Amino acid sequence: MDKYRQERVKRLQKYVSEQGLDAMLVTSQDAIYYLSGASYTPVERPFFIIVKPQGAPSLVVPRLEYEHMMKVEGFGEIHYYFEYPSIPGQNWYDFIVQDVGEKAVIGIEPSLPSAYRELLKAKETVIVDYIDTMRLVKDASEIEAIKLACKWTDEGMKMIHEGLYRGQSVLEPIMPARDIQTGVIKTTDYNYMTCSFLTAAWPAPKSSQPHSLPDFAARFGDGPIVLMSYNRVNGYAAECERTVFLGEPCERDRKLFDTVMKAREIAYSMVKPGTRCEDIDLATQEYFKSLGYGDAIIHRTGHGIGLGNHEAPWLSAGGNHVLEENMIISIEPALYFNDIGGFRHSDTVLVTKNGYENLTHYPRDLESLIVKDKRTLKKIKGAIIRKAVRLDKAK
Repeated sequence: MDKYRQERVKRLQKYVSEQGLDAMLVTSQDAIYYLSGASYTPVERPFFIIVKPQGAPSLVVPRLEYEHMMKVEGFGEIHYYFEYPSIPGQNWYDFIVQDVGEKAVIGIEPSLPSAYRELLKAKETVIVDYIDTMRLVKDASEIEAIKLACKWTDEGMKMIHEGLYRGQSVLEPIMPARDIQTGVIKTTDYNYMTCSFLTAAWPAPKSSQPHSLPDFAARFGDGPIVLMSYNRVNGYAAECERTVFLGEPCERDRKLFDTVMKAREIAYSMVKPGTRCEDIDLATQEYFKSLGYGDAIIHRTGHGIGLGNHEAPWLSAGGNHVLEENMIISIEPALYFNDIGGFRHSDTVLVTKNGYENLTHYPRDLESLIVKDKRTLKKIKGAIIRKAVRLDKAK
């Protein structure tokens, strides 16, 4: 176990002791990876780390994972149950009670299913979100991991943007994700269980629905086009989004683009340790509303990024987090108009001692994001792709 994970386990053990718990049951996939570096696919078979106030944590795993988990360093006994479901006396919860005892007070994560909680034979179970609190502030190893994810995320944005052309199908910007994956495989250790790659683009006016699934046969033309590069590399995530145009945008689109960029400036000016996250969101909302765009706001200003693409802290009105040094967040105030499209930039941002550092670096200014050339070779390649998948016929 590396020194960073050792320190995480020690912090959790100290908390378990201070709270008077006999053990903490770690069950979520991200939390298990955070503490152990173990990657697995849970499917229906539960997997647990048992952390007590002292001693090496133990594991309860399905037989299928036993040999795999023996490679994990810094852990004690590995209990395994044969299958799910198992016969009475040999289920996962039987091994947990053998390890901690029937009179134990056990901490459990909020994400543990209630059906599992009911099977635990313990004096008491207490919901504990301390691991989520630990994950708010990133250590040096996590920051480096996220910087690596940002490198590939910038590369993904470059591939989408440089491949964009008038008349391109929505299907085509999805394909660079495969190239990012190939690049990761070639240049770094690649853990396919903790990696995911997504590149995508939304044409106007569908770009007003950033979580929608546009018709793959739809084509890009005038209006704001939202590009997304959204990836997880060996456990850690990053995101970059840009609003781009095919040819010169009209005066209205320039104005709306500039308005969103001004809101981003407001948000960035507030990013530093001690700032309440909700205040950042309220500031961008108030700015938009002052210009009459209140109805065009459909989401918060940002969110945390780490093991998950979306995690705490939440830059949202009503949130209770306060920024601290080495938190990593997104900055993405945006406006959406059903008849025009969406205007949205997003970056992955590190909170520093005195402010912030952008970890994604793809150009943000409007002139850099306007596609001015015809890209004839891209059009020929696109026609071949559409023919190969029979997309034109589908349309």
